[in-house]
Amino acid sequence: MRRRMLVGSLALLGIAVALAPGAATPAAQKFTVRSSLAGKKVLPHRIHWIARSTGASEVRFLIDGKVRWIEHSAPFSYSDDGGYLVTSWLSRGRHRFTVRATSPTGAKASETVLARVVAGPEPSAQLSGSWQRNVPSSVPPDQAFPGDSVPAGTWTIVFGRWIESRFPGTFDPATSPQTGAGNILLDDYTVGPGTITIGGAVTSHPLVDNVAEGGGWWCGPGGPRGSYSWSVSGDGNTLTLAPAPSDGCSQRGGIFTGTWTRAKP
Repeated sequence: MRRRMLVGSLALLGIAVALAPGAATPAAQKFTVRSSLAGKKVLPHRIHWIARSTGASEVRFLIDGKVRWIEHSAPFSYSDDGGYLVTSWLSRGRHRFTVRATSPTGAKASETVLARVVAGPEPSAQLSGSWQRNVPSSVPPDQAFPGDSVPAGTWTIVFGRWIESRFPGTFDPATSPQTGAGNILLDDYTVGPGTITIGGAVTSHPLVDNVAEGGGWWCGPGGPRGSYSWSVSGDGNTLTLAPAPSDGCSQRGGIFTGTWTRAKP
């Protein structure tokens, strides 16, 4: 909370205050915010973006002037506590990354960093595209990460600059926030020879309910990570995913583990 020093308030009451020789009069504390990106000229593919401000009641994270995330309590972290700024959705080149804080009294402060984003990794040619598999029963949330079960049915995963996990069914903004039908989760990932490592969520806007890619994540915004072995067979139409050795998010593991069929264009 912003606090103003009431210099001279005792004198207004007619009470003489003796200052020790050389004593300084307290100055008003300035409301400020600092960005963890300060000093960076080039951003990595994935980085924690944190705003530090004492007494702030809200921090907005803006990229090129557009609000991409909002936090109302410390630690003020882009993509929620433990989450990352994953730059794969941004175009290559320089962007403006701003943190804008507001105090309970309405005071405002901001800091902007101009930094360059490099091109993200290209998806594997074998993996690239859409895959589907039937999940026979709903999958409960991971015990370490309270949440909702995800539905049974035909799931689709799409490998591109990130992984899209598409829930069964058709998205309806009136009902899908409760049923999950048609929702889409976005995951950061890297591909090695026969191995996929899945990171946390790819976040490009605040959480909303009225679009399929409204936000959210498997288990937590920053993970936990999951590692899978992968192989493509059957003339490139069958994908097999198996934990290698495990997925730290059991719910994601319950959906991803198994045999997938390449979806028709």
